[in-house]
Amino acid sequence: MFVLTRISDVIPVSPELFDADYTKVLVEEIDRKYANKVVADVGLCITLYDFVHIGDAFVHPADGTSHSQVEFRMVVFRPFVGEVLKGRIVSCTDEHIRVSMDFVQDIIIPSYALQTPSYFDTAERLWVWKYSEGQEKFYMDLHEEIRFRASDKAVAEGDMRQSLARRRSSSVDLSDTDPTPSAIHILGTIDEDGLGLTSWWVN
Repeated sequence: MFVLTRISDVIPVSPELFDADYTKVLVEEIDRKYANKVVADVGLCITLYDFVHIGDAFVHPADGTSHSQVEFRMVVFRPFVGEVLKGRIVSCTDEHIRVSMDFVQDIIIPSYALQTPSYFDTAERLWVWKYSEGQEKFYMDLHEEIRFRASDKAVAEGDMRQSLARRRSSSVDLSDTDPTPSAIHILGTIDEDGLGLTSWWVN
């Protein structure tokens, strides 16, 4: 699910930041460029892990900006189809359940991929797994932890600005209440033994 990936890039630093701690500035600039951005054939970049090498800074004569060749490791979210993941239920409709993993909000479990048999309780606005006739009904309550298997995934193009990693950067003014759009979308299933709400499978 999470992997460390090496990335090499030239990182620019503007002149007004020359008096600041150079390493901290590089951290912010890398966060600004990569956090919550999908890199092709790599995955969804979450945050900088560490530096492998920081090269010498070269100043561009046109604008005074310095440029450093930097090699670093990023924490990358790279789920694979078939992987079992955990999240929390954030909403239900008669068509699907939506699950959040904090940094990935758009995880959809369609109605046809729920435990069989399941039905939508229109009064409670929740999905219910009816394990067997006469037995207890298992409600899929909001905010409950759910275990699911990734059945498909898709990625969005471009740099999604609002990310948990980016919020740590003082250079970007984001409120904690701002919605965080997902750069990756996952389709899941829970129609297997051991999947569904984790509370269902506690002995």
